[in-house]
Amino acid sequence: MDLADEFVILSGYSEFAYAQEAMRQGVSHYLLKPLDRDEVVAVLQEIKGKLDAVFLAEYGFAQEEIENFRKSRILYKENGDNSSGGQKGTWKFTWEGFDEELTSALQLMNYQSARKVVDKLFNYIKSRDISLPEARVIVSSCIYHILRMAYEKNIKIDFVLPEEINGELSLSELKNLILGLISETINLMLENRKTNSKSYLYRVKAYIDQNYSQDLKVSSLAKMEFIEAGYLGETFAKQFGCSINEYINKVRINKAMELIRTTDMKLNDIAYAVGYKSYNNFFSNFKKIANIKPTQFYERYSHSLKKE
Repeated sequence: MDLADEFVILSGYSEFAYAQEAMRQGVSHYLLKPLDRDEVVAVLQEIKGKLDAVFLAEYGFAQEEIENFRKSRILYKENGDNSSGGQKGTWKFTWEGFDEELTSALQLMNYQSARKVVDKLFNYIKSRDISLPEARVIVSSCIYHILRMAYEKNIKIDFVLPEEINGELSLSELKNLILGLISETINLMLENRKTNSKSYLYRVKAYIDQNYSQDLKVSSLAKMEFIEAGYLGETFAKQFGCSINEYINKVRINKAMELIRTTDMKLNDIAYAVGYKSYNNFFSNFKKIANIKPTQFYERYSHSLKKE
């Protein structure tokens, strides 16, 4: 996923040439040490505003909506806990803890909990007689919050803010809009979790690929991932179509065939090099996997190396 970014340099060098070169390279700010706290906060707020605008625009928010979103955030910060609804410029954005409640419900991928937060939000809007235009700003921010969380989890939602949000959508329609987005987001997060839940299998597979010459046991591999050996063996076989021991032997025999072709090592040495302590075990696995005895394979392919 492509990410918007802004670069800030913190430097102890005050020479103008350094700052000039930094700006040519696309750096947005060049701050000198020792840092001034207020300056750093101002720079970060400016960058956040830029990145918010990029993010909102990507999901189809009109420029007017982006500006309304910014203004509403400013009003919220300036007026603190003032909750006198219906007075433009004075109403509180949402209740204290709204963002945390919605974030928690989304992180837990719990649609019912998220719906309760949304119900609470619209009851809040109604109880304070917040005007429909102001409610649309709140809804836009709520949508932004949901999309931002999905974005941070590398979940790209095919969502474009309806043009009607600036016009005729009623409160109930706005509510349905948010609930639909939450439902889609949670479903995608659940799918993503299922995909990521198999990542430990690929870590085990990669570990075998890199450490085939070691004394590998299913129990030790399972211990690495803090899971039961039986469960690891079952899920590995379902994912890759063979048992862990079968895969270990395939990797070792393939490596042995490579060594026969590319080195002048003896078969006993090759067997040991790829992880077999017993030549008989090496012999039987080689024949089973390569459909040829290792001695025959050695006779056929080791001579080509000598001829070269």
